[in-house]
Amino acid sequence: MRLDGHGVAKAEEGRSVTHRVPSARAIAAVLWLLAGGMLSWLLMGGAAKAAGDAAPWLILLSWFVHVAQWRPCLRVDGCGFEVINGLRDHRIPFGTIEDIEVRFTTVIWAAGRKYVSWGAPTPTAALGAGFQHLSDLKSRPYSILPSNERVSEPEAKTGQDAVVAAWHHARTGGVACARDSVTSTWNKPVIAVGILSVLAMVITASQ
Repeated sequence: MRLDGHGVAKAEEGRSVTHRVPSARAIAAVLWLLAGGMLSWLLMGGAAKAAGDAAPWLILLSWFVHVAQWRPCLRVDGCGFEVINGLRDHRIPFGTIEDIEVRFTTVIWAAGRKYVSWGAPTPTAALGAGFQHLSDLKSRPYSILPSNERVSEPEAKTGQDAVVAAWHHARTGGVACARDSVTSTWNKPVIAVGILSVLAMVITASQ
């Protein structure tokens, strides 16, 4: 997701903007298609017993794919961040945030704890965010640039830039919301499906 002003403007208006790894849902869809194709192939081949034995494993695999690839994301609105991970969600108001670091994933320090987003977009290269600013080579005269450095077109900003920009805008703009504490909740339906999948697998394996 590019930081073109539109995403930040939507967050300012209170509308939710979702950031996620671009390939995550594509990978999940491919794995689900493979699982469904394998089950269909067994059934069409007349191997009903083999399909019955494989079904709990394929369901459990599909559940893992949903938890690890499809569901995780990072949402931002006018009040704060919502870190949606596999089984647990965290609602983090801007006022509780102490620092944000964007490297191989997005890490938010808030209310004395660290919250890691599973689904925030991964940067093209490791970089630090928060209050650490990179020097702009374009501010230096061209004559003193090293021979292997050349001024290029502005690099497209990604979802990580929008995440940090939303926080900085909230801090400088004095955004205030009703919630002033971090709230964490377990996703009970997802957990229940996972438990049922494991039980089905155990029952099938014990027969």
